Amino acid sequence: MIAYPSGQEPDFWQPNPASATHRFALGRIDECAPESPPLVVIGMNPSHARETESDRTVNHVIDVSTREHSGWLMLNLYPERSPKPKALRPYDAGLSAANCDAIQHVLDLVGATEVLGAWGNMGGSATLRRALPDVQALLDRMSVRAYTLDALLKTGNPAHPHPPGRPLPMLGPKRYLA
Repeated sequence: MIAYPSGQEPDFWQPNPASATHRFALGRIDECAPESPPLVVIGMNPSHARETESDRTVNHVIDVSTREHSGWLMLNLYPERSPKPKALRPYDAGLSAANCDAIQHVLDLVGATEVLGAWGNMGGSATLRRALPDVQALLDRMSVRAYTLDALLKTGNPAHPHPPGRPLPMLGPKRYLA
């Protein structure tokens, strides 16, 4: 079990009560001020992190968020829980639409105009490749810009914050995705 850093435990998650099979959002937003919105990240799909237990990726996102944000929010291209993206079930348009609805709700809730893209090469998952255009279309409709703090991958995707091995430095500057 990986604990959340002290004082950074999540106070927001969807669905609530939590689901063992999927997660739309997880984060800490209660004390966020308009002048210091939470760091909003869109990753691949939820893995181990839950409202009571973190994982290495979420803890790294939290660490990055403390540099200039008052909170953190983890969203995903697709909400199905799996530590292995290739093991995701076939793409479900209804589940992807529900995920986009949840993303829109969260972005509206915190007034986000930009998100940190962090989906990497999507672990070879056909499901994630099908979900990406859904999320990109939503961000375009909402005029929300995605950026990365590290170099883009050869595929043009933003890097995952905690690839196998060492976490990325995520020091910036911001590079907006096309």
